[in-house]
Amino acid sequence: MRLPATRQIDYRWVTLKTRIALACFGLSTLVSGLALAADPDSADEPRPDSARAKAKAEDSRSPDDPNFGHFFQFGLRAGLVGGYNMIFRYDSSPYCVSPDAAKGAKDQQKFCGHAAPLALDVAVSFAPLNFVEPYVFGRFGLKGESETDTQALSVFGVGARIYTMSDSAFKIFIDPALAYEFEGGGSDPRYASFSYKKDMLFHLAAGPQFDVAKFVGFFLDAGLTTGILRSIHSELELQGGVQVRFP
Repeated sequence: MRLPATRQIDYRWVTLKTRIALACFGLSTLVSGLALAADPDSADEPRPDSARAKAKAEDSRSPDDPNFGHFFQFGLRAGLVGGYNMIFRYDSSPYCVSPDAAKGAKDQQKFCGHAAPLALDVAVSFAPLNFVEPYVFGRFGLKGESETDTQALSVFGVGARIYTMSDSAFKIFIDPALAYEFEGGGSDPRYASFSYKKDMLFHLAAGPQFDVAKFVGFFLDAGLTTGILRSIHSELELQGGVQVRFP
């Protein structure tokens, strides 16, 4: 028995739509399977944004690879500083070497170099971010400088340590600082006519730090500290010390 033409057309149209639907379903299933094979975790949860990815990466650290960043920690550090002092004096600057009695004041040696007295450097810091650690510091000489008849060094200033590899135990830092030097002269009468001006110091150093625990680390740096008012004087310095942090 033959169906009417109109009913045959409807039957064929339904058959075509069914085949198209089955083909689309099969194609979507294939694409989904390939996507799952490439990223099996995507079936369980949506792809995380950058913040969630970072948190997941930090949570996945093994106990053998802890985070040694200084984020939101207060720090107290102390170091011993030594170096070599280079001085270019003005006519009004204190002598930089024991004066020659056979020469007038303006003919005395203008450029000098000598070992700098040892000094103790202490600083208090706070790290608002892992990679930057602002601080205030003081530097105090352990004895005076005989060549310039200067009392033991007294310096206060501010600075910041900027770290590379800030969350690792071994890190490198750059240490710029600005400070005020205010110690006076000694008691040698040959230097009595000179004014020991207060001076502005510019400091730049760099070096490694190794944090043996989340709360303590050891550091070593080499740098240069320069003043320009009392005389043009620069100390090539080497410092080693320890830092403790909390909480």
